[in-house]
Amino acid sequence: MAEAINPGNWKDIFSDTLYIINDPNAIAATPVQAASTTSVEMPKAVEAPKETVVTTATPSIPKSPSIPASPSLTAVKEEISSKAPEAPALKPTGKYSNGILILMHVSYSMTSAQQEMLGKIVKAVQLDYNDCGVLLVSTPVSLTHIETLKPRIILSFGLPTDAFTPRLSKDLYAIQKHNNTIILLADALAKLETTVALKASLWNAMKEMFGIK
Repeated sequence: MAEAINPGNWKDIFSDTLYIINDPNAIAATPVQAASTTSVEMPKAVEAPKETVVTTATPSIPKSPSIPASPSLTAVKEEISSKAPEAPALKPTGKYSNGILILMHVSYSMTSAQQEMLGKIVKAVQLDYNDCGVLLVSTPVSLTHIETLKPRIILSFGLPTDAFTPRLSKDLYAIQKHNNTIILLADALAKLETTVALKASLWNAMKEMFGIK
């Protein structure tokens, strides 16, 4: 390979004056600038937008209320009975000053003739009808409720044995007792008014009850 010509040696080769002619058609060489050492700042990567985190508040679930234990059947019955309305107070007609209580069904309408006959019945055992108490009742007849009036003797007309609670043990015209009360059941006044035999049965029972000979 030929050695490169050193322009500094050209004076030795050519003693004459050397003219350098610039060729107008020659392509001027563009000097290459040295690469800048200045660091090129690369554009920063565009950060992706942060994802918005939606925080959903978890509703607090209230604790289940404690369920009380079911009351026993006995306790329920006792509570119901304690809240049951009290029976209305009984109000017999008449003075009711001698402890004699006369019972008749609420549906029964006593005529003036029957009322006169009833007056004669109680007068026969030395009682005044006006001093007795007359009470109209519906069935069943609660003896416990009747006893709140503290009757000494009950004369019942037209009410059968099974109309009472508790049920009375003896039939009509038989003297019986419930707690401290003496009870005598008889037929309705309408029957007594037309039947002599029934009047006799009532008279005999009342003589025994009041100790009349």
